[in-house]
Amino acid sequence: MIDPNVMPGKLAAFLSEHEGQRATITAYEPMSGGYSRLMAKASVSWADGRSEHLVLRGDPPPGRAMMETDRATEWALLSALGRAESISMPQARYFDATGDELGTKCIVLDFVEGRSLQSHINECEPGEYGRHTFDLVDTMAKVHSIDPDDVGNAIARPNDWSTYLSGLIDRFRQADRAHAESNPFLRYVAEWLDANKPAPLPLRVVHSDFQPANIMVTADGSHQVIDWELTHIGDPREDIGYYAVYSAASGPSLIMNDPVAFLARYREKTGFGEDTVNLATLGFFSSLAAISVYAQILAGAAAMSNGHNSGIMTTYTLNALTVGHANFMGGCVAPTI
Repeated sequence: MIDPNVMPGKLAAFLSEHEGQRATITAYEPMSGGYSRLMAKASVSWADGRSEHLVLRGDPPPGRAMMETDRATEWALLSALGRAESISMPQARYFDATGDELGTKCIVLDFVEGRSLQSHINECEPGEYGRHTFDLVDTMAKVHSIDPDDVGNAIARPNDWSTYLSGLIDRFRQADRAHAESNPFLRYVAEWLDANKPAPLPLRVVHSDFQPANIMVTADGSHQVIDWELTHIGDPREDIGYYAVYSAASGPSLIMNDPVAFLARYREKTGFGEDTVNLATLGFFSSLAAISVYAQILAGAAAMSNGHNSGIMTTYTLNALTVGHANFMGGCVAPTI
């Protein structure tokens, strides 16, 4: 999918077949920034005179993925969200479900003309993030305001909050059992989380990789959310916790600059109460939200140690294991919720 000598012909044939008119690829180039998937941008001219840019999002070769997710599930989710118009996002246009046409399982989406929110805040002076903080909160609240019925059967829906949260906590124990060696701190964190569960919230759509790099800012300042491959139905505070952990590691952090104001704005936009969204729940979900990605990275490290994975992104992300360890342990010293 990344070979610019081969892909224009494959993509032209694929689009022509699915659209029912001749497509010509006038430019094709791989894109950086897709840590788990192969990404490319294509410029397309159609027989009816239209021209547009499209993005290809496909699976890397076996043994090269930082984490394993399912393109069919992602396609079903993106299609459902697009039909419901629940949130601003690039339209998912086409899907090669087998990889026979584009060389790998691949989703083709609209290209967003704009820059990531991450690039905007990187240009700000420390602590001077202005409207970007509340814009980020408002977009997060929009994700959590999506009616779970809008996604239909695209992703699984838990039966109840308590069972779901217990299962999420148990991922720490599962990660320990699945790892190449014993990792007792994971079991310790699981026991602490079980003993300090917060008050429940309604189950909602959780993006699971909510960060400024996954928010595109268009020319008029509006946001479009991308990279939905880890999305699930769960506790919306997972996204708050994940963003807190992510931004602490990568910076700059729009939440830790003023967490009280951040959470207050979030409560205002979602209608959730202070009993369920506060500094204590921020600490709890900062530990809990990251475990799915952490376990994937841990699995990648184990696969590499066994000679089954040689991907450069797996090597690059190994440093996240030590960062996650520190954050998980730090979250266990918060007062009982």
